[in-house]
Amino acid sequence: MTNELINKYVGKKCIISTGSFGTNVKGTIAAVKENWIEIETSKGQELINAEFIQSIKIL
Repeated sequence: MTNELINKYVGKKCIISTGSFGTNVKGTIAAVKENWIEIETSKGQELINAEFIQSIKIL
């Protein structure tokens, strides 16, 4: 997934799935830097490597 595509969703609530890695993260996209996406969740902030993302659902 390219950063340009993800950058237009900064500030939006979403669910990010890594598919076969078994991770689903629900939160707000805070920033996209290099190959990492920073997500603000109810538990705090998480970083996800964009190479492993299978889908992003905007809520």
